[in-house]
Amino acid sequence: MTLAKSGLRAAMRSARRAMDAGMRAAESAAVCAACLPLLPAGVCGSYAALPDEVDLIGLHRHLWSAGRAVLLPRVAGPGRLTWHRVAGPDCLRPGAYGIAEPDPSLAPAAELPDGAVVLVPGVAFCADGRRLGQGGGFYDRLLEARPDLRAIGVGFACQLVDDLPAEAHDRRMHALVIAGRIVLGQAPA
Repeated sequence: MTLAKSGLRAAMRSARRAMDAGMRAAESAAVCAACLPLLPAGVCGSYAALPDEVDLIGLHRHLWSAGRAVLLPRVAGPGRLTWHRVAGPDCLRPGAYGIAEPDPSLAPAAELPDGAVVLVPGVAFCADGRRLGQGGGFYDRLLEARPDLRAIGVGFACQLVDDLPAEAHDRRMHALVIAGRIVLGQAPA
């Protein structure tokens, strides 16, 4: 299973890197627009993107301008994240794995509230909510420990596949937004 996941990760990362900048920006903007109605009022957990991931900064800016709280993760050790209330991009610094992370002196640590929505990156997704992550287990551990959280996977069109290997510890997404299209889930009533 590990070998199958490793090979799929390599192929999917290549597909993401092969996207031209214009397509990456357009699909990121479409994901941001499609996610907005899926986010209830209150706190949103999100992430700062790697260069080849869906970039949610447009969504973050919209939420910040509306006075909404955005919590972003910081690597706290193997498989562990802490969450920080981020007021803007100036609160981020280069962190683990080359990912921008909250500077704890500018963005205080905060707990994700019960029932919060968390936007989750991935390497690949299936329409039934299966997700293949980077391999560190950060989000699987979070969702295992916090089953009350609502996970929305976000990705580019090239990341949606017909099938993915899954193990018992892998957590499914409650909703998926792929290239601006809601593939799984719906906006709250």
